[in-house]
Amino acid sequence: MPSNTPNILQLLNQAQKSTLDAQSYQLTLDAGECLFEKGDSAEAIYMVNTGKVTLYRLMPNGEEKVFKVFLSGGLIAEMAIFMTPRCYPMSAHVDQKTRLTCYSHESINELLISDSDLAMNVLGFMGNRIGQLMNSLDMLTQVNASQRLVMYFADIYRKQQQQGNKLILPNTKKVLATQLGITPETLSRLLNKLKFSGLINESGSSITVPSFSLLCDEVNLVPSIFKPTINS
Repeated sequence: MPSNTPNILQLLNQAQKSTLDAQSYQLTLDAGECLFEKGDSAEAIYMVNTGKVTLYRLMPNGEEKVFKVFLSGGLIAEMAIFMTPRCYPMSAHVDQKTRLTCYSHESINELLISDSDLAMNVLGFMGNRIGQLMNSLDMLTQVNASQRLVMYFADIYRKQQQQGNKLILPNTKKVLATQLGITPETLSRLLNKLKFSGLINESGSSITVPSFSLLCDEVNLVPSIFKPTINS
């Protein structure tokens, strides 16, 4: 499923997009190849045209912790090019043959220098993204696993601007478990419990929630978390 996550390229007007496209280049990688490694200089951001790229970090115990999977339309490392020092904070490997459009840090920086309004818009975008990351951190540290799962459902539902009571999981359950800070086995138990109680129905990546109120009551959350917000 193509990505519908907002990114900084959407802040560009048509002329700016054309300028950036003219300076971009194409890259094709085969399954198993590395796009970049943690600590590499962040010289570019990457738009996935086709294929699949996994962003991960090796933990001290040698375990590969997956943070996000990028499919068609996903923009990789848009925050890394603004970091100091400008290095990729994670590694990225290719899971299947992938075509990418590469936008250099230099070309993006030139656009920001030439247009102060664009620079301010990017600052606002990054500020919102940091706020989202802080909310994710709060979710991981202040609520239990069942609540984190339901809050994740609500976040996806709002972002997808769904109608009715259905949402589509954008990642595999392995990635979802990592994002929630739980094991895949724990996630499976939580989902099975909710399904057994009739609080959700699952079909592939589709989750149907018969009643948001009953689901939230089950985990002691307020149903309003499923309501759209201004920034969703």
